[in-house]
Amino acid sequence: MPVTSVDLTADDITWVRKYASEVRKTFGQAFDVASDRFKAGEVLLDRFNAAIESVLHNGRGHFRAVDEAHNELCVGSALLANTKLKFIRLEYEPPLPGCARTIDFRATADNGQIAYVDVKTIKPEDTDRWEQFEKAKAEGWFPDNIIVGIAQEWLGGEIWHAWFAARARMLEYSLELEQKIADAGLAADNVITVLALCGDGFRWHQDQLEDFVAFYSTRVYRGDDTFSQVERRYMTEKKTTLQRNILRFAYFQRKQGELHPNRVNWNVRPPRDPFF
Repeated sequence: MPVTSVDLTADDITWVRKYASEVRKTFGQAFDVASDRFKAGEVLLDRFNAAIESVLHNGRGHFRAVDEAHNELCVGSALLANTKLKFIRLEYEPPLPGCARTIDFRATADNGQIAYVDVKTIKPEDTDRWEQFEKAKAEGWFPDNIIVGIAQEWLGGEIWHAWFAARARMLEYSLELEQKIADAGLAADNVITVLALCGDGFRWHQDQLEDFVAFYSTRVYRGDDTFSQVERRYMTEKKTTLQRNILRFAYFQRKQGELHPNRVNWNVRPPRDPFF
């Protein structure tokens, strides 16, 4: 089938096809080995294939869906490879009881433990929001002890937007998963609920998730949390309340085009105080 994209060069198309072939081979083999435990490997690969075809026919602006599908492949593979809990069954997008919702993965261990994992990719657009950053400084969005050291001439507007948008998505996706947990009655002694957040290690980093987790787990903002005041104001204005029923936050870091994450943390905790 001819490629109709107007913004992909011949080299781009060659790279995309090579990358897609490597992904299909790598994860296809992993899912074949675990086919007795995971029946939906082809479903995940089909989603990835469809996203690749969309890029080839519609252009690079559609690559976000590829990243999302690839990250789901990574999380599914990591669950199958987990050694702390021997998962004897892994399900993809199982229906949840009592509501018309699904969750990305349900993993059942040999000891009866169940892990529900929702996977979200946070990849803010490369948007220059320097004016918003200037407004944030002028209106006192930051704690008095915080200095945000970015410069306009060094992509400061893009960096600010990435940080701001990433923190907003952390709250948004937490609220979304919390509602699923409540609607489906997932909270139980043998259940672990996990929000797995995937990034490229450039637009945002694990330490930013650690700040959010600190507030989520303790109900108190750290003194060095850059976004504490603006997030508190937003939640007050929107009358937003966290149920705090998510037991763990996971961090997957994978650069675009890389096959596997170069950093995985299944249980992100608040930052350690450097003085202790």
